[in-house]
Amino acid sequence: MGGLPESAPARPAEAYTFPNVYQPRPTREAKPLNTDEQKKLESDLVTLREQQKNLANPPPPPPSPPPKAAAKPASKAPAKAAAPKKEATKIAQKKKREPVVPESGPTPLKPLN
Repeated sequence: MGGLPESAPARPAEAYTFPNVYQPRPTREAKPLNTDEQKKLESDLVTLREQQKNLANPPPPPPSPPPKAAAKPASKAPAKAAAPKKEATKIAQKKKREPVVPESGPTPLKPLN
């Protein structure tokens, strides 16, 4: 009855040693970074982060230029069609120059009730 299951790992032959809490720490072989090295590493990390962000979320492609219209054959019809456009622009310019005059006098105010 009781005891360990058959799938349990066996106990180690030697017991683990506990670290001495009162013993001073060993000195590190690697020296701390100076400010120039620290700034360089930080800038490298920022550039890598931006590169990863761009890979994960690529910027949208630039808008494509509008397709060029197919070359129209030269004929007399477009020349005739251009004449009404010129007339329309002349009329629009004339209207811009004319002063705006109301057709009738000021309208009297109507009572609300």
